[in-house]
Amino acid sequence: MRPRRRNSFSLAARLLRLGIGLGAATSVYMVFEAQWLRLVHRRLTLPGLPAALSGLRLLHVSDLHAGVPGPNSRAISKFVQAARGCEPDLVLFTGDMTDKKRDLRPHLALLSQVEAPLGKFAVLGNHDHGLRKTVIQDFVNRATGRSRIVMRELEPDELAATVSLNRQLLQRSGIRLLENECARVQHGGGAIQVCGIDELQYGLADLDAVRGEADPEAALRILLSHAPDVISELDGGLFHLVLSGHTHGGQICVPHPSRGKVLLSSSGSEYADGIYQFPGTILHVSRGVGTTLVPFRLLSRPEITLLELAAGH
Repeated sequence: MRPRRRNSFSLAARLLRLGIGLGAATSVYMVFEAQWLRLVHRRLTLPGLPAALSGLRLLHVSDLHAGVPGPNSRAISKFVQAARGCEPDLVLFTGDMTDKKRDLRPHLALLSQVEAPLGKFAVLGNHDHGLRKTVIQDFVNRATGRSRIVMRELEPDELAATVSLNRQLLQRSGIRLLENECARVQHGGGAIQVCGIDELQYGLADLDAVRGEADPEAALRILLSHAPDVISELDGGLFHLVLSGHTHGGQICVPHPSRGKVLLSSSGSEYADGIYQFPGTILHVSRGVGTTLVPFRLLSRPEITLLELAAGH
């Protein structure tokens, strides 16, 4: 019987070594995927879009989480390189520009290299305000029905100084920050209105202010919102296009035989990533560039998206 016991111990040791090896290999791959940025090209047909705006190229960028060393910094460098090669007309950032109490100074030169003839616009996300929600919090919220559990990364005075500095840095890099307001640009004889709301999930958004500024005569109306759930609070057709981020596409997803994959976290939203069609409005949710909490991605590569608009009926 003793040889059998030794054999069972030997088998257990081999299985343990195999498990450790697989875990290490998976971790290495997830760090690799976290910086394996892809440029996604999508063509969107917008009913009623004037012919003069057909072919307009919008680069949607989200969740840089600048300030976190490692994969995030490398993914940001790759984003800038890809952005310079795709020649967008507009560059639109949908929040979480920073993370971990950091400011944008180390990335100012890179962000300045991203060019767009019609301008660069951004809104802030929860991490920009020192507010964060982890995967565990997301799970607890869904299990208990509670929402908006807030963890603050900064004291109020420190937060105010950091947000103020990042406002200045965005301006220096040629990015206009929209805080519950709209901007207007002209292209091909048509008016484009880009509106942006502050962080929705933590009560910083002023949708009424943005609704009041929305111009029904503008040929194209775009809303930037870090959280995609804003779509449930909008009247159909108020904005032709809504751009959001926040979810990271789950960031870490588990393969599933029938569903393809299961998202470990969607940051509380039912809109994980990609295109969602609503009456009079299209929602696009980006997986984003960076990561949060852990420097890993699995089955959710970081991305920036070039949206090319086409007129339709």
